[in-house]
Amino acid sequence: MKLRIVLGIMIAAIAITCVNCNDDDDKGNNTSKVTKKQVIENYVNIVHQSYKDSYDKAVVMQTAINAFIAAPSEAGFEAAKKAWLDAREPYGQTEVYRESNGPIDTKESASEPWGLDIEGQINAWPLDEGYIDYVLAGTESYAGDYSGGIIADPAITINEALLIDKNEAQNDKSISTGWHAVEFLLWGQDNTKPADKKAGLRTYTDYTTAAHADRRKEFLQVSTDLLVKDLKSLVDTWAANGAYRKVFLALNEDVALKQVIKGSFFISGEELSSERMIAPLNSEEGIDNSGQEDEHSCFSDNTHRDIYNNALGVQNVIFGQYGSIKGASFYDLVNQTDADAAQKLKVAAADAISKINAIATNDKPFDLLIIEENFTDTPKGVVTLAIDALKEQANQISAAASSIGINVVN
Repeated sequence: MKLRIVLGIMIAAIAITCVNCNDDDDKGNNTSKVTKKQVIENYVNIVHQSYKDSYDKAVVMQTAINAFIAAPSEAGFEAAKKAWLDAREPYGQTEVYRESNGPIDTKESASEPWGLDIEGQINAWPLDEGYIDYVLAGTESYAGDYSGGIIADPAITINEALLIDKNEAQNDKSISTGWHAVEFLLWGQDNTKPADKKAGLRTYTDYTTAAHADRRKEFLQVSTDLLVKDLKSLVDTWAANGAYRKVFLALNEDVALKQVIKGSFFISGEELSSERMIAPLNSEEGIDNSGQEDEHSCFSDNTHRDIYNNALGVQNVIFGQYGSIKGASFYDLVNQTDADAAQKLKVAAADAISKINAIATNDKPFDLLIIEENFTDTPKGVVTLAIDALKEQANQISAAASSIGINVVN
């Protein structure tokens, strides 16, 4: 709880600093005009660096998991879980590049040979646990040909090709790859009550004395290696002279800008606010586990951080900043064309990150917050308020884009 409070103070300070910087721009202290080309080039640098940070952290996770598999111990298991949590931080900010006609969710074709189409392989959810491994009796939902999941079936050879082939093979919940497959293998099913404020309670002995321990190690190893490999492909394609970077920089400037802006519009107005927040909020499975299965990171109880980093990714794109990178932005283009639209965008963005921060720094996990909103008479809790703010931010992104002649709705 103390960590979340400290984080909240730090984030608030950063937000105030950013707003003050933008206020300086509004007052004319920044007299130079930005160009569309500069905005596009800065965006490319941000995309590449954020994917690289995600990949680098995933390599650290891979190293921790390798060490655990080689010599399973409770300490090694905890180190692997911490490394997973650390690696999710930069990756969450990259979700804003989806739905932008970029390589992550575009299929390879003759006209788009740079397409990777690996988003579902990297971050698909929600995950049907029984498709991979054992679950608590009475909670089974997978109705396939084997009991105990892929891990319990010795007839299935666990390798990269198999996991790719099995991913979403039965339905959109039959997930066998990516962040959440690794998450489940580290935390296990979360059968605790949200009020307990605990994540999944898998023990490291699942990799030593439990049934199918060796196959569980194989699955964890292969799924982790594949995730790292997929992240590396994104880093490479966005790097200097990378396949997609060259394509993107050669696009008509307005086409490229539409792709830049559309990703932030999609995440704020649809994916984050609707799929990742409204969907679990509206899942009434009972007061003890309402929406728990629809949480983005339900095994580790890391959903509050997923939500924050997704929202932060939107801010990164709006204001052209990520880490030490700060350059020409969508906001700058709007501000020098329509100061009123820019001001409304800035206000909506500040409100959205503030409302999201109320979730990220709350001492209650996301699953408990949505229960309180579902089963009390409170008109609007922190989750609903954040959803409303994200929707308004999306509205202002669209309006701001229109002010510079770009339609992100169609």
